[in-house]
Amino acid sequence: MSSILDDQLRLMALKQYGLIKSIKTPDISREDLILILKNTENKTIKQLAAEKLLKKTDLYEVDLELILKNTENETTKQLATEKLQYLNSHPRLGWAGAMARANRLGRFHSESTKD
Repeated sequence: MSSILDDQLRLMALKQYGLIKSIKTPDISREDLILILKNTENKTIKQLAAEKLLKKTDLYEVDLELILKNTENETTKQLATEKLQYLNSHPRLGWAGAMARANRLGRFHSESTKD
């Protein structure tokens, strides 16, 4: 019960600060991004949260599935799908190794899309 209340209070604080401004904060947590992604209907805000979440190093399969469910942008969906496939295709190497490779894939993508 207290977890639900904590989430509601955090979401209220994020909304009061401004969701877009919160997303653009460099040190926003993975949990706050997930909270925003789950609790907003605004497509722009969902897209910004999904993009920022994809840059996080501590992503899990459930996070990637949430991104796929909540975004309409094909590039974001493609990157989330690639990371998800990468995580699922390396079980023998362990979770940490798969995560490291998935994160390298994310850094490669962010470097290749710079102007």
